[in-house]
Amino acid sequence: MLRASIDIGSNSCLLLILDVEKNDSFKVLESHARITSLGKDLDKNKLFLEVSMNSTFDALEEYANIVSKYAIELSEVLVTATEASRVATNADTFFKKVKEQIGLEITKISGVGEAHYTALGVSKGVKTKEQSLVIMDIGGASTELIQVNLDEFSIEKSISLPIGSVRATDWMNANSFDENVAQILSSNKISDFISEKLICVAGTMTTLSAILLGQESFIESEIHGHEFTISDLEKLLCSLKNKNAEEILQDYPVCGKRAFSIYGGGIVAKTLCQKLKTTKIEISTFGLRYGVAIEGRIDERFT
Repeated sequence: MLRASIDIGSNSCLLLILDVEKNDSFKVLESHARITSLGKDLDKNKLFLEVSMNSTFDALEEYANIVSKYAIELSEVLVTATEASRVATNADTFFKKVKEQIGLEITKISGVGEAHYTALGVSKGVKTKEQSLVIMDIGGASTELIQVNLDEFSIEKSISLPIGSVRATDWMNANSFDENVAQILSSNKISDFISEKLICVAGTMTTLSAILLGQESFIESEIHGHEFTISDLEKLLCSLKNKNAEEILQDYPVCGKRAFSIYGGGIVAKTLCQKLKTTKIEISTFGLRYGVAIEGRIDERFT
């Protein structure tokens, strides 16, 4: 059965088309990503910026054209929106425009929904043999920590933190990163997620993985399952620290439009890994959009 899902995040807009079998095995037919920075300046404005909405609209229009090449109606495409869309006061107006002009209906999901679908996607491709694992999903505006039991696929606990790569970058530019992070960590108990190893998903961590692998263009098959240490991450962040976005892009072209937020996202990862006493990271490219496509629906509990 053909299924299409689109994940509208705070920094990127992702398309996935799968051919899913009855046993939930699948073949990837299309996988695309566009950096649209929908969550840019969100804390300051509580609004989507016009330029970000235009970029997102263009990406969705392109994705609709790709989907139309398959036997999938646009009304059947499962489109989710996450943290930035929960915060922006003009999200509903923008999504109405998308529905009317493109034909895609967008559903805002909760942090619990993000955790469920991300964990489901990860569980289909993780290498670990452990019964339980902890997932870290660093988005543009939020980070989910999820503890999953793989034996029967159940989420034992999860938490959504209002910090991500774009937010962190905005805070760094405003010299308020340390203050905001301290407040978030003091008001959220993350000690329940202490783990020597984390399974990490989403663009910040997959891009850092690509840099560590020496890739000039993104090769998903090599990134999925890539393992590295926190020491590797810290060394990479040291090399990024004093570079601006243009210099990062010149040195690491695989970053693409993530160049402006990759350092901020990496610092979020380092900070949380230190708090969680993590020493090893495994990358999964099977995130939220995979979980949604595999399940084949958006559960009303998460809307």
